[in-house]
Order: sequence, then C-alpha cells, then structure tokens
Amino acid sequence: MNETELTLEIIDKGSILTQFCARECTQTLALLPQGVLKRTINGNLVYVGRTGHQKYESHISCKDKAVPALSGVWKGTRLKVGCLQWITQIVPPREHPFYLERPAVAVRLFDQKGETYPPPKIEGKNVLLTPPFPGGYIAYRPSLMMIVRSYTIETNEWGLSVGWQLDLEEE
Repeated sequence: MNETELTLEIIDKGSILTQFCARECTQTLALLPQGVLKRTINGNLVYVGRTGHQKYESHISCKDKAVPALSGVWKGTRLKVGCLQWITQIVPPREHPFYLERPAVAVRLFDQKGETYPPPKIEGKNVLLTPPFPGGYIAYRPSLMMIVRSYTIETNEWGLSVGWQLDLEEE
C-alpha cells in the first residue's frame, strides 16, 4: 500500500519519495501570476495576457519520519509531479473526444446530478468518453512537469518527526 497518491520523479532517475517521507501531505496549486487586469476607456475590466501561457505554481508539505531523497535536487531541477490536488473541468454534452487542460494520473467522471460514470479511457490529454454521456464534469489529478523553486527540511528531535516543504513552478 502506498503512503500517498503524490508522486515526485526526477526525469531519468526515478522517484525521490522514500519510505515514511510522504504521509500527511498537503498540496496547493495556484495560478502563476501572468498577464494583468486592465480597465478600458469605458471602465470595463479586461485580461491582457496570452491564454496559452497559463501555468501553475505548487506548494507541497509533509510531516513524517523521514525526508525525500533531496540530495542533488537544487533550484531548477525538473520534476514530474503526480499531483494530490484535483482539478475539475466542465464536460459539455456530446463533446467527443474531450481534451483535458493537463495530462492526468487519475480521473473521475460525473454528471450534473452527481451520478458517477466508469472512468473514461485517456490517451495523454485526450479523453475518450463512452456515449451516451449527458455532460457534466471530469475531475482529475494532473501530471505536471515542474521546476523546483526551493525546498526546506526540518527535524523535531524530541518530537521524533521530520517535515519538508517543496515549492514548484510549472514548466
């Protein structure tokens, strides 16, 4: 049994998660600040930026008995992150195939009433829905290519616990 659904891998080297390092994990995904909001001459608020450049930043923290294999992980290291955090997208009715914003490591499909459907087949970001699907939502844990911005590790000697935090930015 895995301690967590989170995955952290250095490309071509493998997972950095060691045993007893990734329980009680939390993850936040936030929009990376890009583009700006401006007012037009008529006072309307508009977004001025490129829609294809929208990326996430993430903060992961855990408390456990050990730390991940962070030796050799420095600012700028590329990690493939199988996120804990779920993202939900609207699925219009009769839209086949459907495309996710990011590749997924896990998927849930449900309609407007909350009724669940069997997990669809996924090829990259392409979701092959089995008709008939009346439309609704798809929730998924994204797989993101991210760059390490920083990390911290801490030890509570008498509390016999270790904590770590990892700050990442999507490529």
